[in-house]
Amino acid sequence: MNRMKLDTCFRRLRRLCVAGTVGWIASLCLWSVSAQEVEFEIQAPLTVANGQQFQIEYAASTTGDLNGAQFAPPTMPEGIEILSGPVRATGVFMSNMGGVSESRQTHTYTYWVRATRAGKITLPAATLTVGNKRYTAKSTVIESLENGAAEGARPAGNGGRNSGGAAGETAAPAPKTTVASDDILLRMEVSKNDVYKGEALVATLRIYTQIEISGLQQIKYPALNGFWAQEMDVSGQGGERVTVGGKVYLSQVLRRWLLYPQRTGTIEIEQTQLTAVARLVTQMPSTGSPYDLFFGGAAQVKEVPTRLSTPVVRIRVKELPQPQPADFSGAVGQFQLTGVISGDRFPAHSAGSISLRLTGTGNFPLIEAPQIDLPVAFEQFDTKTTERLASTLRGTTGERTYEYPFIARAEGTYEIPAVGFSYFDPATGRYDRLTTEAFHVEIVRGEGGSGSGLGMVSGVTKEDLKLLGSDIRFIRMGDPHLVRQGRVFLWSWGWFLAAIGLAALFVGLLFYLQHRIRERADIVRVKTRKANKVALRRLKRAKAYLAAGKESPFFEEMLRALWGYMGDKLAISVADLTKDRVRHVLVVERGIPDEEAREFLNLISECEFAQYAPAGGVQMDKAYQAALDWIGRFESKI
Repeated sequence: MNRMKLDTCFRRLRRLCVAGTVGWIASLCLWSVSAQEVEFEIQAPLTVANGQQFQIEYAASTTGDLNGAQFAPPTMPEGIEILSGPVRATGVFMSNMGGVSESRQTHTYTYWVRATRAGKITLPAATLTVGNKRYTAKSTVIESLENGAAEGARPAGNGGRNSGGAAGETAAPAPKTTVASDDILLRMEVSKNDVYKGEALVATLRIYTQIEISGLQQIKYPALNGFWAQEMDVSGQGGERVTVGGKVYLSQVLRRWLLYPQRTGTIEIEQTQLTAVARLVTQMPSTGSPYDLFFGGAAQVKEVPTRLSTPVVRIRVKELPQPQPADFSGAVGQFQLTGVISGDRFPAHSAGSISLRLTGTGNFPLIEAPQIDLPVAFEQFDTKTTERLASTLRGTTGERTYEYPFIARAEGTYEIPAVGFSYFDPATGRYDRLTTEAFHVEIVRGEGGSGSGLGMVSGVTKEDLKLLGSDIRFIRMGDPHLVRQGRVFLWSWGWFLAAIGLAALFVGLLFYLQHRIRERADIVRVKTRKANKVALRRLKRAKAYLAAGKESPFFEEMLRALWGYMGDKLAISVADLTKDRVRHVLVVERGIPDEEAREFLNLISECEFAQYAPAGGVQMDKAYQAALDWIGRFESKI
């Protein structure tokens, strides 16, 4: 006890010294706190074991500023022994939901305490002053269990007692630097594991925490294959304290889905995986330094990422009983059906409608519109559907209205049969059928009588006209005076001749195209045949340079024309196109006289000389004419 009193004195002295040190700084600052909503509450387990160490947190949060907030420590009641604290931790929580960003500042004041007696203990309220406003965290009641009933909850070892000290001394809990496997739990909870096909069940993703978490990262939700899924809104649900495995957790719903199985057999809800960032707050250990008077016992905050995953959840889906009613369209749940008609008397060719209102709870998104049988004298139009539905824990609840517009075309009195709707009730395990009353309608002649021009059939209904197919009426007697209207061209001589001519034209065109393809595939032959045209085209450009008096471009184009012509005509590749090679092919292979071959080679030499020595005295017009004459003579001999 002397040690605890000494610790208390040191803490008070430290607070006084700190207050004296910073007091003169605070006097120089103008402090103003804008109007802000501050949430201040106490967080503690619902049940603890007698002698068990646990935490009491007074947490404040706001979207404004908490700097300068003054916390008034409460006086702990009898039965609660303070081991350490309060430790203040500050933080900023950022969130972005629906495109709206929000920043909240938090201050947490943590006590490490121990229950010293069994029974109900009321934890006191605490106050926090922010600016000129005071906020109060309401008191709460916890239950301390008897020693025999809470042996499993007592810490391992000596139960927190210091065996080396005197009786009554209590050691403070060791700083928590790691996250235990049961500090944070992630569970996928389903309302049912055994359902019928189309029966609603709810899957809820919950996280259970014994320590503070600052955020969730790398979230991978299940694909929910095999289900028709509708995500439910859980934004307004806060956390609650629950007991799992004898331990008290803060439970928070992360997501919730309304599911309708679409196939039978075993359907698996895959794992959900995420990373929870745990925030561990401890006190800085004392080092014995004089600085501990001012800074000893300061809060240390450590964020530890923890990877979590849910077990695979298996849902057994049963097939609906057989046989099924003829008008069953897959509705599963509990429903009611009512039907009304817009009137019982209509003028012909005027519009009316029948409305069916289906209410209840079930798989509304998967239900088809009931079938309605109108008389054949009625023209039916597309069904219009309106609905007011909400996703609840029991399924989709609300109403859906089907409107069947029609127009009656023939006068008379009609009875529209009652509309039936069958559904399967999973609570009773059987099919139920709902029916409306039959609708009686009288169609009368519209205003204007038979002169209305609407084609009204008087005294004969459309059903009567349909029965006329059982006999033949209105047979024309006598000679019908049928006259042939022209001759048919099909299968005539002209048709056969035209078909033969088209076939012959097709065959001839086919042979011609094949011949052209073979010719164009022979590249050497194509170049040889077009060598003269290509050479003349280049000589034409050379003539243009001749007229302009441009010597260098003229002789360059002349060389291109002569070398290109000889390479294409004699099928000599560019790599082998030399004067010796050309002379050999002309004289030896083509039988051209040697003097003509020399004439061609001399012409090329003169053009090359004139290109690089413009003052060489080679006349452009004579060179041009010599090229034309030699190509002409060579073409006549080849």
